[in-house]
Amino acid sequence: MATKPKLKKKSGFAGERFTIVPSEVIKAATADPRISDLYITAIGYFPQAQYHHNNSRESISSCVLIFCKEGKGWIKVGDKQKSQIEANQYILIQSGEEYSYGADDKDPWTIYWIYFDGTKAQLMCKDLNKPQKAASIVDSHAIYRIELFEEIYFMLGDGRDIERMTYASLCFHHLLATLTFTNLYLLATTKRRKPADNFVHVAISYMSEHIESTLSMNDLATKCGYSRSHFTHTFTKEMGMPPKEYFQKMKINRACLLLKNTNESIIEIAMRMGFGEGQYFSRTFKKIKGVTATQYRRQNKINK
Repeated sequence: MATKPKLKKKSGFAGERFTIVPSEVIKAATADPRISDLYITAIGYFPQAQYHHNNSRESISSCVLIFCKEGKGWIKVGDKQKSQIEANQYILIQSGEEYSYGADDKDPWTIYWIYFDGTKAQLMCKDLNKPQKAASIVDSHAIYRIELFEEIYFMLGDGRDIERMTYASLCFHHLLATLTFTNLYLLATTKRRKPADNFVHVAISYMSEHIESTLSMNDLATKCGYSRSHFTHTFTKEMGMPPKEYFQKMKINRACLLLKNTNESIIEIAMRMGFGEGQYFSRTFKKIKGVTATQYRRQNKINK
């Protein structure tokens, strides 16, 4: 019996999110001296994008940033050889370049992508058209970088005005700085952190990277190089709550963003955030937020 061919596709993944900035807002950005040098035209998030693939060597009209959060894939730019891109790596591609790409069949990538333009857009991409390492999970302060992506997406998800566009595009400047000047970014953030909370920050970063997963506290303690008892004691002392409770609050806060900014059902959000079933999610949500998920959405939904 012949093997069924794998379906290759450009989009249409469970949990995907993307938004395209309206043309009238882009036109306003080009005339606004605050951001005309660098502004966003589209942003998206493709989780575990199995069979995500485009081998047609398309040419893009905007520059593009692709950041691989998890998994891996490949990218080919111009006449260069294919390059593998893995977790915590990124690539910047100039407008006008032909490129093709594909997610790994066994470990498909989870990616954030941003299309951007402006008078300095091409310059920002210079010499970065092959995968670049952002820094290891231990040192990269990845939680902040992911939060920047999410903050930009949140602003542009309802981006029908130039003020939101301006805020998002200025955040994008900082995001690019954390990627392209990694050593300086690490130096600056390390200088302002207390030595005592270094491993706690590692744990929080790891939680953020796996916020849609179910984490074992034993595994998390091992990741930080401590026994579970010492890890739990030190984390609780530094953060004022046990790591399991902190992780639950992180999940519920992310769920709040989804309730406000997407049309995903509450059960879909519960499953996505790793709660497994709706009742557990509902109990946890009300305990932390004081209202049910349904009430929260009704009170806070963007574009009600």
